[in-house]
Amino acid sequence: LAPAPPNPASASTSLPLLTHLTPVRRPLTMTTTAACDDMLLVHPGTANGEVAVPGSKSISNRVLLLAALGSGKCKVSNLLHSDDTEVMLTALKKMGIEYGWDEGKEVLSLSGSGGRLSLPASELYMKNAGTATRFLTTAVNLIREKGKVIVTGNERMKKRPIADLVDALATTGCKIEYKEGKGCPPIEVTTAEGGWAGGDITLAANVSSQYVSSILISSPFAANPVTLRLDGRDQGVCSRPYIDITVDILKKFGIEISEKEANVFSVVNKPYKNKDAWSVEGDASSASYPLALAAVTGGTVTVSNCGKQSTQGDAKFCGLLEKMGCSIAQTETTTTVTGPKDLKNGLNAIKEEVDMDSMTDLFMTLAAVAAVSNGTTKIVNIDNQRVKECNRIEAMVQELKKCGVECKELPTGIEVTGNPSLRDRSSDSEIVYIDPRDDHRLAMSFAVLGAVVPKIAITEKSCVNKTYPTFWVDAKKLGISTTMLKTTKASAGAAKRPREETIATSGPALQRQKTDLE
Repeated sequence: LAPAPPNPASASTSLPLLTHLTPVRRPLTMTTTAACDDMLLVHPGTANGEVAVPGSKSISNRVLLLAALGSGKCKVSNLLHSDDTEVMLTALKKMGIEYGWDEGKEVLSLSGSGGRLSLPASELYMKNAGTATRFLTTAVNLIREKGKVIVTGNERMKKRPIADLVDALATTGCKIEYKEGKGCPPIEVTTAEGGWAGGDITLAANVSSQYVSSILISSPFAANPVTLRLDGRDQGVCSRPYIDITVDILKKFGIEISEKEANVFSVVNKPYKNKDAWSVEGDASSASYPLALAAVTGGTVTVSNCGKQSTQGDAKFCGLLEKMGCSIAQTETTTTVTGPKDLKNGLNAIKEEVDMDSMTDLFMTLAAVAAVSNGTTKIVNIDNQRVKECNRIEAMVQELKKCGVECKELPTGIEVTGNPSLRDRSSDSEIVYIDPRDDHRLAMSFAVLGAVVPKIAITEKSCVNKTYPTFWVDAKKLGISTTMLKTTKASAGAAKRPREETIATSGPALQRQKTDLE
């Protein structure tokens, strides 16, 4: 088990808490209170209750861009409020899109441009939002004005691939240059008065389905009809369910799209009028975490806004929990999971190899459940997860090993051998500090593990804001409490020491009770 950070009696330099081995190297230190205010200790408990998860990130960003390109106003409800949608809206505003919220920020009213995006006055900074970055890589080529647009992001975004999309767009006449490392953002797009030509396109689709969706969403405003042929390069088309989501939404917006042969899409270049209103369904990926909390703690959790009628492939995740010994029930709009009451013997590994190609983002949730189950779970066909917010497969292996879980990387996945005895770990044990690498899904997956294994701390709690800003509040509502690790200066010149501070969501508990961590 990974030891807690050292606490020398005095120090003149910062104390390194931990570093990680992803391409973006940035040590987390304990030099200031702010550095530790983002650290949470998760306490084991039993998850019971009902939650409504935020709107789907995948659907939110697709609807935002489609509404921005269409004609007329569109009122969008249950839109995900997160970092990813924020950067999309900021970028759209820079390109002339007008929008506003109602008083409760529950409904967004957006006025479409009819495919006439404006040349932005400054670069489009996308943070680490891969979906928004890739969608806009095609969309900015629709600008019918001579100029240059730079699409960039944070250091991790600058490591995420985009070459296959850029190569495909180049065959249609788009002029796109890499400003730093070849194959990754930032990119500079030279726009032309004629906009985007469109036409026949062949796209390598074995790395990211977002490339496919990027081209399909902008196709109605190309100068020529678009025929998009997907090349799986002997590995198959990646994450097909996300492409299906895009096609479904395009059709609901009235866009003429067809797939007359497998993986060949034809889109008519015809402007469309926006739907008057659109309600975004709950995020099936986010739903996996409260459902997994029920699985590992033996409780019963219902997600009230994601069920059988969901178009998201991740909505089938509950079926994997059922194979591990959980009871599940789904209506058209809800999903309920009840974990086994015999926690040590009732939660079992999935015997057969688990192909998660259709829900790759959720392999970490499954790995967290597998970590406290009986037997070995082998997850495959998730190799695209190496180029997400971090190298998720590598990160999952490293952090699980910190917790005492036997696991290893596979050529296209991960193998996890469960250790149910971790549930009995002493509450007096040293804290295991989990580094999520600023990855929302890594943080929430280890929160699931922390709900049954004592003394697991998440060092970047706020990274969940990318897709599930209310995650910690929802965990508290379900019965999984957390405390904030803070730093206090014991005396002049003394090193900062972690302290524990109970997180309250309302009421008198906001007067936080502090106790030393020893």
